[in-house]
Amino acid sequence: MKLKLTIRLKKEVATDTKENYKKIVRKISHMQNGDVAKILRNMGLDYQLSYGVSIPHLRQVVSEFEPNNELAFLLWERDIRETRILASSLFDVTDLPIEKARIIAKKIVNQELREQYSRNLFARLPYLPGLVETWMAGTLEEKTLALYSVGWHIRQGGSLADDLKAMVFTQIGEMAAIDQVMVHQSLSFVMQSLSVVSDVYNAEMKELAVRLMQSEKLNVYRLGEEFLWFNTK
Repeated sequence: MKLKLTIRLKKEVATDTKENYKKIVRKISHMQNGDVAKILRNMGLDYQLSYGVSIPHLRQVVSEFEPNNELAFLLWERDIRETRILASSLFDVTDLPIEKARIIAKKIVNQELREQYSRNLFARLPYLPGLVETWMAGTLEEKTLALYSVGWHIRQGGSLADDLKAMVFTQIGEMAAIDQVMVHQSLSFVMQSLSVVSDVYNAEMKELAVRLMQSEKLNVYRLGEEFLWFNTK
C-alpha cells in the first residue's frame, strides 16, 4: 500500500526551497520500502511517518542539493524519518547559530538521529566544544550525543581534537559504569576515534583501557577489554 504525504508549505518560504522540498519528498516516496519501515518500528525507531529508505540511498538524494538552512529546517520540522535524516546533511554549518543547533539537539529523540546528526551536522560545527561542554553536563542522551560528535569530529580530521578530548577523557571511566547499551557504544566509539589521532593518544587510550579492566564493575571491565581486543597489534 502506497504511503501518501500531504505537503504543507509556508507562504514565506522561497520558491526554490519549495521546489527542492517537493523534489526530495517525491524521491524518497519512490524509494519507499514498507518491510524496512516495519523493521525500524520494531526496533523502537518510531516516527509519525517512515518510508524505510536506506541511509546509502538517502546520501544519494542529499548529494543532489546544496546546503541550505531554509530547506533543512523545512525538512527537519516534519516528523518523517527520511526528511529529518536528510536535514542533518543540508544545514549550512557556516551559517547556523549555536542557539539553533541547541534547539535541534533538544528534539533528537532516538539513537538513529543521534548517530546521523553527530556525524553530519554537530561534528562539523566550529563551536562544537561549547555544545559538548553543555551536553556532558546534561542527560545520558546528551552525553551520548556529545561522545558521538567528538568521535566523528576526530574521524573527519577536525582541528579541535585536543580541546574535545580534554572535555570527555575524564568522564569515560565514570560513564562506563552506566548499564546502558547506547552509552557503552558511544564510549567505545570515542575511544576508538581518539586512538587513531596520534601515537600519544593511542597510548593514553590503552592506559585508560588497562585501568578500566581493573574495575570490579562488569560494564567498565568490558569497555577496557573491548578496546584492547580491537587495538592489540
